[in-house]
Amino acid sequence: MFAPDLDHLRFVAGRIPGSPPVALNVIKVAESHRTRNLVVEGADETPHVMARTAYQVVYRDGTVMIDSGLDEETHATFGKTPQPFFANRNEELQQALRRARFIVLTHYHGDHAAGVLRSRFIDELAPKTLVTAETARLLVESPHKPTLEIDADTIAPFIVIDYQEAMPVAPGLVLIKAPGHTPDSQMLFITLADGRDFLHSVDSAWHMDNIRLLKQKAAPWVKEDRDTLAEHYRWLKRIDEEEPNVHVLVCHDNDQFEELTRSGVLGDSLV
Repeated sequence: MFAPDLDHLRFVAGRIPGSPPVALNVIKVAESHRTRNLVVEGADETPHVMARTAYQVVYRDGTVMIDSGLDEETHATFGKTPQPFFANRNEELQQALRRARFIVLTHYHGDHAAGVLRSRFIDELAPKTLVTAETARLLVESPHKPTLEIDADTIAPFIVIDYQEAMPVAPGLVLIKAPGHTPDSQMLFITLADGRDFLHSVDSAWHMDNIRLLKQKAAPWVKEDRDTLAEHYRWLKRIDEEEPNVHVLVCHDNDQFEELTRSGVLGDSLV
């Protein structure tokens, strides 16, 4: 059963010496416009916006990027009609990727990995990009989109890691193995210097309502391990309800993106 112990995650977050991060920023580089019933099973067919985002963990002396967004050509493959793409924000993200100490790709899907794989700076970014062994395999053997076909030579410079359940990669930053959405999916636990905690669920859910209502996605093209995702939702719902100090994040939830950036919980520009 998927139910990581929160106290253990906090312990693991402190295993790497150094000052914890001071802020968490998010950037939206594109949107996918769908209907709500595709995102939350049993919902109505009202219009629904999915954000395409990347996150930045800010330290006093540098940054770590969580995922890398996607280029416009890859974004075009996510819909049958043109969807909003914010080129200036994508360029801001590209420069933030260049400045970062390192980059974590949470899984192999194009809206998370294409910002590195399709970057004009790939030779610069690849040697500081962390992927799991399973992500590396899937990137080569099962490209998510036609634009993302690569070979073993392309992945060779990446930092390939493997771990069992949870792994600290920087002070206050822990990777959590969480297959379900994809075989290589990960979540992240982030604890800030001011005491706030964030649990980034990445793509387990597409909207907080998946978690709060315990309702799965209903997009017919999405092939997931629904039993495992049900475990994710139950665990995330408990954290959301019982741990007021922990912000549960969902990277495609545009409502959450707008709420948390407006309130200042998340910064809306990258450093």
